[in-house]
Amino acid sequence: MSSKQEIRNAFTAELMNTPEYQIILNIKQTILNEISAPHIEESVVYNFETPLTIEQMNNIKLCMILEFGFYTDNISSNCVFIDMKNFLE
Repeated sequence: MSSKQEIRNAFTAELMNTPEYQIILNIKQTILNEISAPHIEESVVYNFETPLTIEQMNNIKLCMILEFGFYTDNISSNCVFIDMKNFLE
């Protein structure tokens, strides 16, 4: 195994153990619920239960890459806007 892969595996495992990863799983479920409603919109807004710190927002972005393959800069301490077009690319 290459060093890069070893680091990737360790980093991925740590990300998946963060509370922010659970938030991403909640966002994923919210998106799936919106689609199955059916309620098709260009974007989905997810409101966080409590305001996030800058570190938590950065972790959300990393977890988005892990789970969705992309991240967004449309994030604040209170909510995140998911551009649904990113799932079509």
